[in-house]
Amino acid sequence: MEYKISQVVRSSAPSMIREMFQRAAGLDGVISLGIGDPDFNTPEPICRAALADALAGHTHYTSSQGDPELLAELSAYLNRRYDFGLEPSEVVITSGGMGAIAACMRALLDQDDEVVLPEPYFPDYEAHVAFANGRLALVPTRAEQGFVPQPDDVAKAISPRAKVLLLNSPNNPTGAVIPKPVLEKLAGLAIDRDLIVISDEVYDRQTYEGQHFSIRSLPGMKERTIVIGSFSKSFAMTGWRLGWAVCPPWFVPHLLNVVTHNTSCANSVSQRAALAALRQPDEIVDAMAREYGQRCRTAYEALNQEEGVTISPPRGSFYLFPKIAAIQGPSRQFCLDLLDKERVVVVPGESFGPSGQGCVRLACTVAEPLLSQALERLTRFIQGYAA
Repeated sequence: MEYKISQVVRSSAPSMIREMFQRAAGLDGVISLGIGDPDFNTPEPICRAALADALAGHTHYTSSQGDPELLAELSAYLNRRYDFGLEPSEVVITSGGMGAIAACMRALLDQDDEVVLPEPYFPDYEAHVAFANGRLALVPTRAEQGFVPQPDDVAKAISPRAKVLLLNSPNNPTGAVIPKPVLEKLAGLAIDRDLIVISDEVYDRQTYEGQHFSIRSLPGMKERTIVIGSFSKSFAMTGWRLGWAVCPPWFVPHLLNVVTHNTSCANSVSQRAALAALRQPDEIVDAMAREYGQRCRTAYEALNQEEGVTISPPRGSFYLFPKIAAIQGPSRQFCLDLLDKERVVVVPGESFGPSGQGCVRLACTVAEPLLSQALERLTRFIQGYAA
């Protein structure tokens, strides 16, 4: 009965991230640097507050836009950190950051509209554009330039069908952070070519060189920028599945139309947990971010010493994306052999787009001494692979 399945769904490639995870599941002694799920548990005060609110009856539908207390607290949080000048009415709570991306694509795209996307990119973007009947217009980036999108390359990818510019900074999989001068040029392009910008900023609290800066803060961008955020990474809440979209006022009712028909609302208990998370001291999140930064620096220093490895210093997120000269073409076989021989999981670079060929993604989401053990195994394998 497979012929009954949508052609769009059938043509959507399975996730290589999940493939590597599943292949490792039956093996002993595996150290996974594969999935971006922090090893930190959700802080106990957040869990206790969510339990108390659940027991107090916060287990029913909320409004489709979100729990009013959470909307107020989140807008205040974003205003305090990034001076967004937000009203609670400009925020929509969603079922994870990916839920926000999916809903935005459904609200914005018509048949064959194009989304301009620098790559490497998180592979779920491709699926959600396709599910909304859109197309990707990919912009290659280069390891030698730290995988930062160059405005001239972005301009070349903008056709008359382009409607959205999708940015992800700090970036998954590369860890790149788009500098403010580049964001200014990209903002100029968006204004000149009348593009909506979706700025995926779920790693905003994992920025290692100064304060995170959002393209929304630039002149003329508030009315054409949708900022995607999430509680998953910053607050170690991946399993709670809660994110948000900061929207121009004109877009809110259209996004809510999609959210209402898709999920009715985000999980009510998760929203109470998020409310508690925003009320915790900043130091809880900052301490986790410092740990991620240290892990990324440890991995960078180990791999940067290896001949034939091109790697950028960690600037954001908790990923590294080294290019390994010994890999000719796709890196899937390298990753499978590494798992088989050294019991380390990394993700093939081509799963994140053509610019990822010859690269692998490392998620620095395991603590010492496991991280150093994984790096020792990986560098040993690279040396043998090159030979």
